[in-house]
Amino acid sequence: MKKLGLVAMGSGMALLIAGCGGGSAGSAASGAAPAGLIRGGEVRFCTDPEYPPMEYFKGADTTDPTGFDSDGARALADLWKVKVSWQVTAFDGLMPALQAQRCDVLWSALYVSPERTAVADAAPFLRTGPGLIVRTGDSRIKSADDLSGKTVAVQGGGANEKTLHQLSAGFTAAGKAPITVQAYPKTAETVAAVTNGKADALIETDVATVDMVAKSSGALVSAPGIFSAETTFGVFTRKGSPLSKPVAAAVATLAANGTLGALAAKYGLDPARIHRGGA
Repeated sequence: MKKLGLVAMGSGMALLIAGCGGGSAGSAASGAAPAGLIRGGEVRFCTDPEYPPMEYFKGADTTDPTGFDSDGARALADLWKVKVSWQVTAFDGLMPALQAQRCDVLWSALYVSPERTAVADAAPFLRTGPGLIVRTGDSRIKSADDLSGKTVAVQGGGANEKTLHQLSAGFTAAGKAPITVQAYPKTAETVAAVTNGKADALIETDVATVDMVAKSSGALVSAPGIFSAETTFGVFTRKGSPLSKPVAAAVATLAANGTLGALAAKYGLDPARIHRGGA
């Protein structure tokens, strides 16, 4: 039985298509559009619209995602003067969907990593890293050194917990008070820990902290500049695809002309973290 994937057109129309896109070389170049699109005159993006403010469905609309990534994808399509369509896919199915040619481009808040660049080409667009959230009015934490002796909540099992333990070990080695790391199964529990005073702060990916603060009804704020941005989000195409160089060029253009910076400001991200220059 073939797996069905949802493709949502930019106009709001939705339809179901079956299985893989096959091994077609794609469309020929036409006007501003490069060669290699699955369908001429249209660029299809893989997305998992469940990660605000990067990509998400707003209100009752479940066909036309919004957010930094989604608006960036639309801007890329505008450069090429083509229509936009969406291949809505669960997070763990994003790269497989790209490889199966269910979409032309994967733009959905995926980190650039050696594992991913082994199977796909990547155009970096935004530097990211851990972010810290504290209670509104709490100004005690101005740098990573100020976490010494503090209690920090974190969703357990990920890179952020590892970051806290490494930092805490450094404090201990320097004769300073360690961090008390409170690991929770769910992000919502870390928010509750800080809101209720059980923890001094919580650590989460910086782009996710924007939405968490926005939904706190003023109870929480981000503490800026605590951690460096050592990871990069990328726009992915199939390895060796004729679209790889045009996508990289388009992303670079959107960074250089201020489009991505404006979108970052619109969605509460730091425009200074827009990637410019080489990979």
